[in-house]
Amino acid sequence: MMQQHRYYFLALATFSIAITTTILGFFTTTISAEEIVVDAVVEKNDMATNKSTQNDEADKNIAYDGSDLIEWITSNGGFIHPNARIGLDPTGQYRGVFVKSVGGEEGGTEEGIEEDELVATIPWDLIVKPNNYDYHGYISPNCDALHEMYHQFQLGDKSKYAPYINYLINQPAGRIPSEWSKHGKELLSKIMKDLPPYNDALHRYERDWIGQCHGEDTPLARQSYFQLTSRDEDGLMVPFYDMHNHSNDPKRLNTVPHKPKKEGRPFTMRAIRDIAPGEQIIISYNRCHPCWFDTKYDDCETRSHGGTDFLFSQFGFVEDHPQFWYIPQYNEEDGSLFDEIRFCLDKDDETGQFFVTRFGDNYSDEEEEIPFDENVEFLKGELDRLLQLEYDLKNDGELIKSMPSYEWDMTWTYQKALVKALKTAIETVEEIFSSGDRNMRRSSEDDDVSSSDDESRDPAHDREDDYDDLEDDSSDDGDVSRNDEL
Repeated sequence: MMQQHRYYFLALATFSIAITTTILGFFTTTISAEEIVVDAVVEKNDMATNKSTQNDEADKNIAYDGSDLIEWITSNGGFIHPNARIGLDPTGQYRGVFVKSVGGEEGGTEEGIEEDELVATIPWDLIVKPNNYDYHGYISPNCDALHEMYHQFQLGDKSKYAPYINYLINQPAGRIPSEWSKHGKELLSKIMKDLPPYNDALHRYERDWIGQCHGEDTPLARQSYFQLTSRDEDGLMVPFYDMHNHSNDPKRLNTVPHKPKKEGRPFTMRAIRDIAPGEQIIISYNRCHPCWFDTKYDDCETRSHGGTDFLFSQFGFVEDHPQFWYIPQYNEEDGSLFDEIRFCLDKDDETGQFFVTRFGDNYSDEEEEIPFDENVEFLKGELDRLLQLEYDLKNDGELIKSMPSYEWDMTWTYQKALVKALKTAIETVEEIFSSGDRNMRRSSEDDDVSSSDDESRDPAHDREDDYDDLEDDSSDDGDVSRNDEL
């Protein structure tokens, strides 16, 4: 599955630290990144201290236009649409792939990229892949793919994929939850508890690379692991393709990739509608998700099927709408799976209102899987817990200082997304209850279990007035177009 999400903040992936010490004279010692273990996440105070030493590299990252990468691809049998460019959006806030503007320095043409045109063709030989790649046999983690990526990182300039590998090596760390600091992970764990993406997602590197793949634990190994697992397409690392940002919004999504079904064939990207000059070229990281809407492209030749929680754990951002939420409910007594609550969540762009388009998923032949009363009680309990955590922790000054600001902000962004999803699902079910249109049984056992009419048992309702201001004081974080923020 396509796994990528890149943030171009002012940070160094590899760098030298000059330490000047005076002992009976002046001398300077330079320590390289290969000689010291650099923490994947720089604390706030360290960020301020190191800011001046990062300017040169930061400028390089900001100025990167991918011209060397595009030249490497096209000179080796590949194709990049001449109207496509890599770079910043006009506001300078995030990086992605865009259609060139007409005239000026970009020199784009008026037609932009037309429907069904090829956006890119990446030859098989330019794709980083495991030696024993199997189109139908992909498993995660793919240890062969991880070891191959680490090998290419070690080769650096000597790699046959050097323009691509050097681009990856220069990417900053710390954006993906499993890269976060100890305190950042602890806060996110409190938010998640029994909700996805679960604590196991915070320890993928240790579980996959160290535990299952028996890899060595070095800064470069860690870096190669997170670059692959946040960018690969079923074990394939595809240059240029992994620079595109994500959305499942039908108004924004405009390009669909096609993975080669046999070794030796190219990886292609094709426009599914006209893409105007200046518009961003957008792909979906999880096109096979259960709320997929376009039957023309529902073949799902990749395993990109995860929901909103998966995208957050894998790439470190909360996607815009539509979203798919999968929330399992476990028995309190023995921890066994009681039920699965699945629903598609969307937003009305004009009114700003959220609504459930379907309970269940679009691939099911069954009627809508409207939640039982026990499910609703569970959702209400989780909603109340999330709101209480926000009330208790969000203004904790010491907790705020204990982690990088990015981790703090993204944790509460995800909490807000969960609150909106749970609240909308609850309200939708209660509307179905009150309308009398529900065709399913109201309880998994009998109607006596129902408590939908007993507001005193609704903790989310009891505190709704107390927490309305907490929800309304910020804009909708679900609209994430800036997947490559600076």
